[in-house]
Amino acid sequence: MGVQGYNKKFILAILFVGYMVSYMDRLVMNLAVVPIGQELHLSPTATGTVISAFFLAYAIIQIPIGWLTDQLGYRKVIIFSIFLWSFFTIFTGFAWSFTALIVIRFLFGIMEGGYPAASAKAITEFFPQKERGKAQSILMSSNTFGGLITGLLVPTLLILLGWRNVFFALGAAGVVIGVLFWKYIRSPIQSEEAKELQSVNKTSMLSLLKTRQTWALVLTWFSISIASWGTVSWLPKYMVTVRHLDLVSAGMLGLLPTMAATLGTAMGGWLLVRFSGREKMYFVMNGLFYTVFLFLALFAPNVGMVFTYLALASIFYGFVFSAVYALPHKLFDKNVIGSAIGIMNMGSMIGGFIAPIMMGVLISALKGSYDGAFWFLIAAGLSSALFGLTLRNNNHVSHRDVADQIQSNAKAK
Repeated sequence: MGVQGYNKKFILAILFVGYMVSYMDRLVMNLAVVPIGQELHLSPTATGTVISAFFLAYAIIQIPIGWLTDQLGYRKVIIFSIFLWSFFTIFTGFAWSFTALIVIRFLFGIMEGGYPAASAKAITEFFPQKERGKAQSILMSSNTFGGLITGLLVPTLLILLGWRNVFFALGAAGVVIGVLFWKYIRSPIQSEEAKELQSVNKTSMLSLLKTRQTWALVLTWFSISIASWGTVSWLPKYMVTVRHLDLVSAGMLGLLPTMAATLGTAMGGWLLVRFSGREKMYFVMNGLFYTVFLFLALFAPNVGMVFTYLALASIFYGFVFSAVYALPHKLFDKNVIGSAIGIMNMGSMIGGFIAPIMMGVLISALKGSYDGAFWFLIAAGLSSALFGLTLRNNNHVSHRDVADQIQSNAKAK
């Protein structure tokens, strides 16, 4: 059966829900680490290490899983990923020590790492090229919806149910999503096409890694991810320990920047089209605005201003976020989109790994002061704008670069 026989909206809806649950499963640790830290007596450095373990694993798996997705198709990777990450989400609830937490969260990151590339691959299978950027932007807004639900429900659930039961419940939700994928999603790609793609994927992956446009996007995304994940990872603990909010209030106020990021992500794909041929300006401008509002937020005099400025910063983060994942659909061929998204995500997850643990080290070194950690985040945000300067504005340059690399590789053989 061809693509026409499938309901694209239904496919996108299931992909959306899967991504949303995925994001909730990783984000809940940022809130749960407060009661976990109290129970297991974790230092700031240990707390940052627990959060960073996920990102390290997630980053390591991105390039190989992107390549594997292009080889096997998205369906096998998605189903395998969902069931196994849900298992390790449940297993997190059984963690008994700092070491156990590190190992479990690392394995959780490995298993969850397959979803971004596989879901992007699914977009290319079910949507024509002109619709893929918009569909990808809608899909990525699932992260901010997951953040909204997490901030709204999880703090209260942590108090009522305890952190272990919260992980049990989220893992069970993931199993349900996995069953839905297994039952309802079938790849429309024909076997002949699959064989043809397999013959070029290996060369195409190498070509992507040699393309300037690829690394411009990776470094831009890496830098802003340090700033974003550092803020998200430590904000609840900062609000509780320094600003003296209770966990529920911190979670509820955290909905403001999450809602703003939802708006920015939803608009990002549309806005990127308006900047067609001016992508460099798009990334530099949004990176600078994000950094300015992040600076104002982190050194704001009161709680209200902290979340007001964070909300404004989150809008511009959303613009970058959706564009980083939408632009590869425009720049790269369908047969390497899994690999391309895997490479993009690798940059983000390396940033996510560095940020929490580096902030923990800085906070410990400065005897509980967050100032050094905040300046670290601001520098990362500014770096994202600087790396944006390395992007090329010609929308077709990556197609030509990849083609040139393929020819060059063929000659080398």
